[in-house]
Amino acid sequence: MNKRLQAIEALVKPGIGLVDVGTDHGYLPVSLARHGYPGALFASDIREGPLAAARRSAREAGLEERIAFLLCDGLDLCEPERVDTLVIAGMGGDTICGILDRAEWTMDPRYSLLLQPMTRGEVLRYWLTNNGYSIEREQLVSDGGEIYSLLCARFGGLQQLCDAELYTGAFSMIEQDPLWPEYLRLLQERFAKLLRGLRNSGREPGRLRLMEEVYDQLKEREAYAKRTGDL
Repeated sequence: MNKRLQAIEALVKPGIGLVDVGTDHGYLPVSLARHGYPGALFASDIREGPLAAARRSAREAGLEERIAFLLCDGLDLCEPERVDTLVIAGMGGDTICGILDRAEWTMDPRYSLLLQPMTRGEVLRYWLTNNGYSIEREQLVSDGGEIYSLLCARFGGLQQLCDAELYTGAFSMIEQDPLWPEYLRLLQERFAKLLRGLRNSGREPGRLRLMEEVYDQLKEREAYAKRTGDL
């Protein structure tokens, strides 16, 4: 398994069942079965090809009977009463939002959501915090030369994030992460480049103001971290 999946597996707690949405080769449920996860395991994918690869991975490990395979879009065929952990990883944040939006039964604190957006994490954080979910934990994972965010969320509670935290995760959760200094540097470079493009184009003044606010908040947080010795 890659480092992203290893980090997700490390956060899985024993429960009644887990579904891995967009399972691809099924590495996560196979590894969980191999390491003694006690609950039911489901591997879900929208395409038959990846699901066939997942079945092959399970068969080669002698665990094909341990995992149920669901050919469906997101959580459409998942039985809510048979799971309490939902893993949705390796896709865009907007796609994850769409999957959760169609599965209203996830609006229940019994479900632990382990979410790993490849892109548009700010869209996912905005959607979660504006639809009654709380992000309980965030961590960064370095994999293949990129840094990714891993979110643990659950329905219930009120949470507010400033504009910059939509892109970074809550400062209180993320600033102690060993990868935070590098991630902050990369984000600042990204926004500096974006701002140059917006200013040169002269278009989208509203977006320019928002991006300037995010960039300023990132710089302020960098200065704060340096003052406190966290950076």
